[in-house]
Parts: sequence; C-alpha cells; structure tokens
Amino acid sequence: MKHYKLTLISTLLVVNLIAQSEAKIHTEDITNFWIAYDSVLTTNQKEKQIKFVQTLYVDKASLGLKDFIAARNFTADEWLKDITQVPKFWKSIRPKTVAIMKYKQEINAVMARFKQIYPALKQPDIYFTMGCLRTGGTTTHGKVLIAAEMTGDSTTDSSELPEWYKKRFKNNSGIAQLVAHEAVHTQQKEDCKDLFLLGKCLGEGSCDFIAELLLNGRPYKFPYLTYGKAHEKELYNKFKEDINKTDESDWLYNGTKASGGQADLGYFMGYTICKYYYETTKNKTQAIADIIDIDYSSNEAVQKFYDKTKYADKMK
Repeated sequence: MKHYKLTLISTLLVVNLIAQSEAKIHTEDITNFWIAYDSVLTTNQKEKQIKFVQTLYVDKASLGLKDFIAARNFTADEWLKDITQVPKFWKSIRPKTVAIMKYKQEINAVMARFKQIYPALKQPDIYFTMGCLRTGGTTTHGKVLIAAEMTGDSTTDSSELPEWYKKRFKNNSGIAQLVAHEAVHTQQKEDCKDLFLLGKCLGEGSCDFIAELLLNGRPYKFPYLTYGKAHEKELYNKFKEDINKTDESDWLYNGTKASGGQADLGYFMGYTICKYYYETTKNKTQAIADIIDIDYSSNEAVQKFYDKTKYADKMK
C-alpha cells in the first residue's frame, strides 16, 4: 500500500507539472496559408495571385506570424515565388503541416521537462506558421515561431530544392526538437549589437545541447554535429582565431554558401563547449542555469562563461 501511495503521488506530480507547462500552440496561420495556396492555383494572373497571398494569409496573420514577418522581412511576393517554383515540395509537405497538432502531447512533455530542469522557465507561446523556406524558426517577445514548411523529413519531396535542404530534411530530428531549440532561445538574454562570434555560437549551440536534454538525450542528427565530432580539434584551432570577430559568415547561417559544403559549424562549437561544461560540472542543475543565463548583452560576460568551461584547456 505504501508503494502504491508513493507511485500515485509521483504520477500526480508529473501530471501537475505537465499541466503547468502546457503550451499555447497556434496553428491558424497554417490553415490560412493553404487557403491562400489553393486560391493562387486557380489563376495564372500574378496580380490576382499576389492579392490572394496578401489578403488570405498575410492580412490574417496571427501575432506570431506578424512578428515572424517583421523579423525575417517576408513578403507576399516572396511567398508567391516559392509557391510557384517548387510545386512538388509543397504538395509533399502539406499533410505534415496540417497535422502539426498531433505533436501537442510531445511538445507539452518537452516543456514539462524544461520546467523540471530549469525552474525559472517562463512558458512561451508557440506559433506554427508557414515561412519562405529560409529559416526553421526564431523567437520574438517570448514567442516561439516555427516555419512549418521546414519540418520536412526523409519522406518529403525535396527534388526541386538545393542540396542543403535535402540534407536538412533527411536529418531532421522532429518537430519537438525544433520547438525545444527555439524555446531555449526565449529564455536567453538579448544579444548586444556587436556580439562576438563566441557569443553567437554559444547562443545557438547551447540551444541544441539543452534541447537534447529536453528530448531525454535523444541526439541531434544534423550534419554539422556529425562532421564537428569527427573534426573537433581542427575546427577548434580555426575557431579560437575567430572568437573575437563579429563576422559569423564562416560559421553560422551559411547554408549552401559554406565552404566544403559543411554549414553551421558554429552550432557545433557552441554545442560542444556547453556539453563539456555540463559534463564536467558536478551540480547539473546549476550547470543548466549557467548555460541558459549567459549574458549575451556583454562580450565580457560571454568570455567569462567560456573561461569557466575550461574547454580551451581541454583542447590544448
């Protein structure tokens, strides 16, 4: 009976934690996008097509999509160009986007886990929108903004897209992973205008590392992590020469422009630094807080955290 009571109490605590961490998930922009998409296909007149995208999608934008448009400068013209240029892609991704809510339970489990390992969590609202095929997601004003068209997987027809997309979809770790990464961003302090590369890489890579913890250690499969783990010393030797520069073009957000085809290796550097700090810190809860609470408004504060990790000593 005593064991039964303890099990019941434990179960109730988990249920209560999930209830407290349940996210507000918005998908109205996906519905509106496909209404606009279907309308675009009824005519070949560009003026009418633009109007459909504008009035049926952009003008009906949720608060999240409005923020996304402001952050990424999306336009009706760009959406129309994407719709008309890669029809096979849109046809294949549509079923996945309209079924986003089937991941609600998994997303809420991630947020409950987040609250558990980081009690200071401020629960973000989550907006699934349709972007312009150039960003997986971002955050603004405490909101998680996900571009649902970028949640493709190995079943997605990416034959009309550049090679980078094919690799991304093949190695996508799932919708919960995207949400987890962006949710960590919502808890971080804002970047300063002239943040050095070190801070930018820690800002992104830390989200990948914490997201792995939120997914109970389910590893990311992104190519930059696979490549990075196999070339860590080589990358570090180059990275340490660039950490106080502001130009991130060789390390972040470089997609198909990356030299040698290896994009976003700055994510790996930030990830592996944070992972090393976590693994070598006795108090894991404090380590998580230290990683999430890095003060990105100050290059000096970022450098102080980096020195604390002793990662440079490891790589000597």
